[in-house]
Amino acid sequence: MCFSDEKSAPGGEEGTGGSELRVEDVVLKAARSAGVIVKSAAVGALSMRAGEEVRGWMSAEELERHQRYALERLRRRDLITRGLARTMLSELAGCEPQELIFGKSALERPHLVSPALPGFDFNLAHSEERVVLAAAHGLRVGVDIEHGTRRVDHRSVAERFFSAYEQRALARLDDDGEEGQVSARRRRFLELWVLKEAWMKADGRGISAGLNEVIFDLDAQDAPRLIALPDDDPARWEVALTELDDGHLVALAWCENPC
Repeated sequence: MCFSDEKSAPGGEEGTGGSELRVEDVVLKAARSAGVIVKSAAVGALSMRAGEEVRGWMSAEELERHQRYALERLRRRDLITRGLARTMLSELAGCEPQELIFGKSALERPHLVSPALPGFDFNLAHSEERVVLAAAHGLRVGVDIEHGTRRVDHRSVAERFFSAYEQRALARLDDDGEEGQVSARRRRFLELWVLKEAWMKADGRGISAGLNEVIFDLDAQDAPRLIALPDDDPARWEVALTELDDGHLVALAWCENPC
């Protein structure tokens, strides 16, 4: 296989063999204790040889969708996403990567059709530079990733998608970062955003669930805490947040899988 479960070399480069994409463990202690596996791979670390191997695993539908990407960087990211998913999930399912069959829910949430693994769930997310996957048995999982320096119109987005509680918490933070640095307010905005996205992807209803009713508290304790949800009990959910060595923020949300 072209994917190896080792720490990436600096800059996400491949090893001397030139045929491997290094897969990294994303360390989230609470998630690991709950049995959630989180893996990541850099978009820039994919050789032509490895890419051809991944293409050989993909279904006809996946290949057709892959060819519709107009830009090479998007095709490359798609290959790494497919490769990461098929490599890690085939190991968990005990089959070959090309044997996996995927489907989507009515709300476009991907799931594993074959082999059938009752109670198993996974989720994928990507930024421009990195792909991340979360998977677990007996849990519903959602994951999101953004680089901590991403420039976003945080004021207008927060007004639209954040609760009044979260907006007040943001307003208390300094929005004047030093040159080349992200301000405390922008940083907190991104932390809240990836947490909301992770929960939304685990929940499965998409943005229609009402992001301004998904309320997080990042000030009361060391770990983020989900304090309110639309039509659900926040106490049954767990969330976690970490920063990778390359500056990416990764958020995870999970709860008991009712399926």
